[in-house]
Amino acid sequence: MQQEGHLHLFTWSIQLSASPEELWPFVSDTNQIFRLLGAPSVKKTQLTRSAPKGFIEVTNSHLSSYSLWEQEPYFWEKPYRYGTTRNYKVGLIKQMKYQVDLIPNKDGTLLNTRVWITPARQQLFFFAKFYIERVLKLRYFRILREYDKCSSQQLLRYELNNPKTLVRGAESRINKIKKTLIEETKRKRIINHLINFIKKADDEDLVRIHPFHLAEYWGEKKYSVLNVFLHAAKLDFLDFNWDVCCPNCKAPKSTVRKLKEVRTSHYCEECDLDFELDFNTNTHMVFTPHPLIRKISRRRYSFGEPNTTSHKIAQHFLTIGESKYLDVKLEEGTYLVRSHNHKGHLVLHAREDGIDTFSVYLKNEDFNGQEIEVSTSPNITLINNSSKKQVCFIEKKDWKQEATYASEVGSAHDFRSLFPRETLKEGTNVKASGVTMLFTDLMNSTELYRTEGDEFAIGRVMSHFKIIQQIIAEERGGIVKTIGDSVMAVFREPVSALKAVERIQQIFTGSTGIGDSFKIKAGIHFGDCTTVNLNDRTDYFGTTVNIAARLVDIAKEKEIIISEAVFEHPDVQLYLNKKKEILFVKEDKIELKGFKDEAFKVKQIRLERPPLRLVV
Repeated sequence: MQQEGHLHLFTWSIQLSASPEELWPFVSDTNQIFRLLGAPSVKKTQLTRSAPKGFIEVTNSHLSSYSLWEQEPYFWEKPYRYGTTRNYKVGLIKQMKYQVDLIPNKDGTLLNTRVWITPARQQLFFFAKFYIERVLKLRYFRILREYDKCSSQQLLRYELNNPKTLVRGAESRINKIKKTLIEETKRKRIINHLINFIKKADDEDLVRIHPFHLAEYWGEKKYSVLNVFLHAAKLDFLDFNWDVCCPNCKAPKSTVRKLKEVRTSHYCEECDLDFELDFNTNTHMVFTPHPLIRKISRRRYSFGEPNTTSHKIAQHFLTIGESKYLDVKLEEGTYLVRSHNHKGHLVLHAREDGIDTFSVYLKNEDFNGQEIEVSTSPNITLINNSSKKQVCFIEKKDWKQEATYASEVGSAHDFRSLFPRETLKEGTNVKASGVTMLFTDLMNSTELYRTEGDEFAIGRVMSHFKIIQQIIAEERGGIVKTIGDSVMAVFREPVSALKAVERIQQIFTGSTGIGDSFKIKAGIHFGDCTTVNLNDRTDYFGTTVNIAARLVDIAKEKEIIISEAVFEHPDVQLYLNKKKEILFVKEDKIELKGFKDEAFKVKQIRLERPPLRLVV
């Protein structure tokens, strides 16, 4: 510890074996770190109206040491450093600044932490210094060693925890629920994972549980884990809510227990942004333990930390005339440079052979969308030449949070059968931007009914629906409805719909265990829709739906017709290139019924390999 006048500097270093990339998700979670250090919980407040944009007023709730401070926006350069400054208005401290640096070396990472504290009263700070050096430092190092162990062994932290306190009688409820869950889902391994997680995870990790995150960690299929979560919610082991997130900062701005309670219009105070509810981009289903199983605290110990905005690679606060040098590591892809006070953005295309050094000048004028190719390890300088303080950040373009979106779960068979009343309020129209609609049709069903008889034909057609339903669910889609022998399904991503229909074609192209081949055709389109509650079910309407329905009409036997919008999607391009020896693609230009004097570019796709055989 060094003392410079009234400023006290504490410097702590520790060698860890994991890399900065492995440690970052743990060490950037200051909410958890402060709780483990024993800090009091905090809450946001608004005592003044003059706080600059991006600043937060925070107070603690500790009765014996009430404090109020204005927190500058966190700065960070993922995965190498982060920090912030607190300017106290009430309390024993005038100012506290801290910075954490993760320095890669041959042994892993040297983690340096520096804390600058200016006390309000020098004579009262003697005891605080002793506590910081003799208690907090040891506690902090113990936390970091635990994080290092988790990082090195690729563990989530709950694996190292002891079981937490459950509600009285919860153990007997869990035993009964477990037995029923195994009977209903036949997924014992996932159920054991889930019970262990609910018993041992920290409270902050249970406030919003995303099943797909855990599916990836457990090495299980996402569809299977969601299936267990939904059944667990039905049996009161879990509960679920709906988060509506800001499209800019991605943070939840509204949480409701039922879809009927959602509002269509929302506002993010931090971003000063009005936005609309969107079923496909900002509405998530999140789970939490049922209160009859485990009660959890929703207290916060930090706000604005880097791990709450994973889409941002770097962020810096710059005073007027200030410059900042950034040390960041970029994956190949496209990034946007934004600021809190500017409209628009600059576009960075990260490539191995891009330029190494460049500067971003923040002026009073808005960004103009200029594009530049940069290296994956660029030297970036931010220069604030504007007349305002600025918060500038770099974010990944088209970053998608791994969450359970309303569009994919709302039409899922499991969800609809377990929670039939969980729909939008009647008369509510909700936007669903960038959804993918798939239509399939069974071409030879009339012949099947005539030659095989109604009873046998109905059985085969129902089996065909069941198989399609399973495949669509596994590809994170849902059947909206069946129309005769046709299926209308919705997906979040175009490539998921293409994968699903390819699997469907592979199975039904040849003879199967349910009889001779079915002649199935399909159409896929991608665009914006409107989501409504129709007859107590989630349904979709709009031009995107109409075009997809027309595409399947013009498809030939065993053919998949995709629109130009689907074909041009980057993930579809990669998939078709990967499957070029299996999928044959032919371009065509067509007219669709109901779209007079409008020509559509489409791609006709056929399978070239022998079909899979399925025994049912």
